[in-house]
Amino acid sequence: MKLNQDCVRAVLLELEEKLTLNDDLYFYQIKQLDCIKKFGEDTVIYSILKLIEARYLLGEPLYAGDELMELTLSALTWDGHLFLDTIRDNKVWKETKSVVSKFSSVSISLMSTIASTILNELVKKQLGF
Repeated sequence: MKLNQDCVRAVLLELEEKLTLNDDLYFYQIKQLDCIKKFGEDTVIYSILKLIEARYLLGEPLYAGDELMELTLSALTWDGHLFLDTIRDNKVWKETKSVVSKFSSVSISLMSTIASTILNELVKKQLGF
């Protein structure tokens, strides 16, 4: 399955709002996320699992054989927040996607680097450098 970068961003933005300090999100709640309406359940769940693997989300998937039976999310990690803060701005995200669209594949870490560079340039322009 291909990782949908727009879905990754949407998931992080929504989870940042919905995850609280003392309450985890469980599979039945995850299946009700707003971003599922736009991207579909499989794409969103896949993105969440990859974000857990990348250590951008703290979560616990539970499998029975190859089937995902339960999924619990507790928080965005420090790296998850850093990545989200880099790609949060719509202008930065649009320019980042424009740059990466020229390549057949770009990792999330490279997207973060590109977005950081774009954000730095926008800040320099704002400051008059």
